[in-house]
Amino acid sequence: MVDFKYDIKNELKEFLEGCKCEEISIGCSDTQVIKVEKNQEEYFLKIGDKKVLHNEFIKLDFLQSKLPVPNVILHDINNSIEYIVTSKIPGEMVCSDYYMEHQSEGIDIIVSAFKMLYDVNIDNCPIDVSLDYKLKLAEENISNGLILEENVSQEALDRFGSAEGILKYLKKNKFKEDLCFSHGDISLPNIFAYNKEFSGFIDVGDCGVADKWFDIAIVIRSIIRNFGKEYVSEFLNKLNVEYDEFKYDYYMLLMQLYL
Repeated sequence: MVDFKYDIKNELKEFLEGCKCEEISIGCSDTQVIKVEKNQEEYFLKIGDKKVLHNEFIKLDFLQSKLPVPNVILHDINNSIEYIVTSKIPGEMVCSDYYMEHQSEGIDIIVSAFKMLYDVNIDNCPIDVSLDYKLKLAEENISNGLILEENVSQEALDRFGSAEGILKYLKKNKFKEDLCFSHGDISLPNIFAYNKEFSGFIDVGDCGVADKWFDIAIVIRSIIRNFGKEYVSEFLNKLNVEYDEFKYDYYMLLMQLYL
């Protein structure tokens, strides 16, 4: 039995009648995520404070014909909450038990996912999440007191003294970006595979046009966490990318202020 943190009403309440619901805790999210089994089909429900899911709804709609992402079944904003019900991407996440024991196969899936992102034409993409956008958001997060020092690594504090010091460094060391379509949160739980082939993405609320190394940095961190550091070079070799220590460090710092 799921303990819903939000008041379920109207169309959503009707949709959930007779369904089996299970709360999902894996991943990083400020929303409640529920797996829903209905008429032998699986769906996912996200519920959060008003407007917290709006970006994801807009971007899922934008990506329908461009990338394998979930279909939106229901979406609404009721009073102070917003919810999205989406279809299930077939398969399993690339940090499932199977891929935790078959890491090289997982790396192949990840590389396929990146190549599909790179195939998205960004010429007329209206979603800009490039470095200026990210730095502005980081500055707003600091100004609004959303970045707590206990959430910033001790190593970063030793180097720069404070979140403001990190931001000053990031602004001073901006670089020319190699733009592509970016997932924006491409950790292993957000990449899915079916029959050992890439099958789709979830959690695309931060997607848009950005520097290639932003996604690369995120997935390297996730590969280290899930598969081990020794698989980073295999990933980079298969993607045909040289390791860039400066950009990896830069985005690791930025993500402490941005995500």
